[in-house]
Amino acid sequence: MNYAQDALWWRLTNPVVRDLASLLTAPALWKSGCELSRRELLGEHGFRYLLQLNDNPHLLPENLFALRLGHYAENLLAFWFRHAPHSQLLAHNLAVFDAQTKQQQGALDFVVQLNHQLYHLELTCKYYGSPTGQPETMCGLNRQDTLLNKQAKLIAQLQLSGSLNAQDVLRKHQIDAQELTRVSIIRGCAFTHSGSLNNDLIYPVNTWSGRLIDNKDGFQHFDSTDKFYVFAPHQYLAPARVSAEHIISLDEVKTIRKALVAKVALRHDGFWYEQERLMLPENF
Repeated sequence: MNYAQDALWWRLTNPVVRDLASLLTAPALWKSGCELSRRELLGEHGFRYLLQLNDNPHLLPENLFALRLGHYAENLLAFWFRHAPHSQLLAHNLAVFDAQTKQQQGALDFVVQLNHQLYHLELTCKYYGSPTGQPETMCGLNRQDTLLNKQAKLIAQLQLSGSLNAQDVLRKHQIDAQELTRVSIIRGCAFTHSGSLNNDLIYPVNTWSGRLIDNKDGFQHFDSTDKFYVFAPHQYLAPARVSAEHIISLDEVKTIRKALVAKVALRHDGFWYEQERLMLPENF
């Protein structure tokens, strides 16, 4: 699926709101078995609130930005949970320590109440590629960052709130661990040679997918008139919407390594919008 073609992206123009909207509405990158639904995240008035933020950007705090994508995504989601009409944020990045050693075991990303239901929620945003998309071969631009390792880590993070140490910490925040439903929000994009995914045992049918360009033959899908945009790491969340001065040519893209890139097209408002997302590894 090419999530960049969703009609939502023709309406939202504020870059921060676009990033927030992607966290709330994008399909999961893989099946966790406990993914929080878009309906639950947005609530009854979520789209209306996103439009309000887009048209009134002064409502957004100035301290949301962070250079590291994970921190930025957490800041955005924490803002949403604090302000969305159906939500109450009870804890964010709640540290859990071993009672004996005093060493930190981990942290709960979010404890949040949505429509009167309590959740322990773990967030992850990942961008993985391999020629065929087989889960055991999927990795990020940092090849040590693999899908299977992140899957295992996410499971451990979700289980943490059931530990005795976590229960003690939660009790101090007047939260009963027995009432928590453990859920995930898994965002990102999967890249393959074909630009699509076939393994529906792990990937949802609507997973956002793009094209892996790990050899020179990969550029045969494009021609000299195509235009592109190179993402900074903190810009991965939402489909690109950029002005003309940031656009580069196919010849320039061919010199780039270790980056995510969008093929873009000009729309009537004078901005260039993402049509397709590409992953260019470090060596090919």
